Amino acid sequence: MTGTLLNAADEIDVVVVSVTPFALLVETESGVPGLVRGGGATAGATVRVRVVEYDATAMRFSATLIA
Repeated sequence: MTGTLLNAADEIDVVVVSVTPFALLVETESGVPGLVRGGGATAGATVRVRVVEYDATAMRFSATLIA
């Protein structure tokens, strides 16, 4: 994957920036922020996710963890 364009179903590695009780706040290598519902990782960890939705206007995405 090149640049910051993401598509639904893309599988990417992201870094966990922050952990909340309901979600992980993550960031791609190119700096695009995202939200992963659920948990199971700690801040600073690199996790693999599947993009559910990408908002090009707001430059952010939502995703799910890949087990």
